[in-house]
Amino acid sequence: MKTPLFIFLLASSIAANGAITILEDNWDDIGAGAANGLGTGNNAAKTTPIADPTGSGRGNVGAVDIGKLKADGSGPLGTSPWGELRAPWPGSIDLPASAVAGTDSITISADLYIPADTTFDTDATGNGAADRFNMIVRWNGINQGAGNKKWNWDSLAADTWHSLEFTTLIKENDNDGNATTSIIPIFSFYDRSNNAAPGTAAYIDNVKISVSTSAIPEPSVGVLAILGSLVFLRRRRR
Repeated sequence: MKTPLFIFLLASSIAANGAITILEDNWDDIGAGAANGLGTGNNAAKTTPIADPTGSGRGNVGAVDIGKLKADGSGPLGTSPWGELRAPWPGSIDLPASAVAGTDSITISADLYIPADTTFDTDATGNGAADRFNMIVRWNGINQGAGNKKWNWDSLAADTWHSLEFTTLIKENDNDGNATTSIIPIFSFYDRSNNAAPGTAAYIDNVKISVSTSAIPEPSVGVLAILGSLVFLRRRRR
């Protein structure tokens, strides 16, 4: 009579351990700043934590500036149109030991808000294509063969929080033929025309990167305790 309950609890334990979070940042209490969450970004995507100006009640958010200012605030720096947020330098994160490359997957998610006065260019017609936001994952840090998902700037409604997500299979081997053991996740703000003025291009919040693992984990302490209790009860009933 107790068996179905135990099976349910065991299955719940396995399901709960089926995804491992390897990085989070909400610019508040989870990974706030470069110490635990994302770095502050390169010079083409400087990101500063500020109180949420959108009225959504989410606390702090990251304000992304793709105006290419120098580190001291002067500028413009005028270099690459690629603005990037990554994990703290060197940006690489080891995959969990339980992750099976070629079988398991990685999910990258973030909330993104485009203000109506964004410094990004939304004129797809005038520039041949709109600026865009990309989620990128590089296997073992190699540029070639990376997984990516793209959103054109003009496809995201202004003054609205968008929950964006990208799930991809962990590549079994990188482009050099080596087994994939680490990733570099990148949140990319592509200023295609390289003409953005200093200011807020977007707000970002609730970044999360997780790995699904197909390997069955060892029983948790709670499950072992339940099993022990069931054995004890069966003995008492006899």
